[in-house]
Amino acid sequence: MLCSGAAQASKYVQDMADLGFQIGSRLRRLTTELRTLERELKAEKLTDSAALHDFRQAVDEIRMTAWTVGELLNTQPERQATVASFLAAERIRRFAQMIREFSIDLEHQDLTWESGGVQTLFDSVTALQSRLEKLIQQHRAAFRNLKDEQG
Repeated sequence: MLCSGAAQASKYVQDMADLGFQIGSRLRRLTTELRTLERELKAEKLTDSAALHDFRQAVDEIRMTAWTVGELLNTQPERQATVASFLAAERIRRFAQMIREFSIDLEHQDLTWESGGVQTLFDSVTALQSRLEKLIQQHRAAFRNLKDEQG
């Protein structure tokens, strides 16, 4: 039985290494394809603005994910909590920027119910607001307790 467990662990490690190699291979292929696409975008006129918008959003998301993974890979274990905190702050900054831009779209009526996903967005924002309110209440309570102790 012990030998079987060791064999399973070894297979798991090998599977993870294979997956890492496969991802690295895909990254190299996609990098080449993106560079080719960049040259084509510069040279030709694009007529599908919706496709370009979706592509830009996907590229922005993968860029942030790749940056996050890179930062965590290059971080010493004792600094990972600090880096994770920094990354959370960066996501908050980017999200706040997106909300400001979204608000402008709403003001200019660039976004309508027909844009799709409005109800899902509303539900997500409502859930986020509820969680943020709890976090702020906890912070204020802790701050009041600290002031009372110093007091």
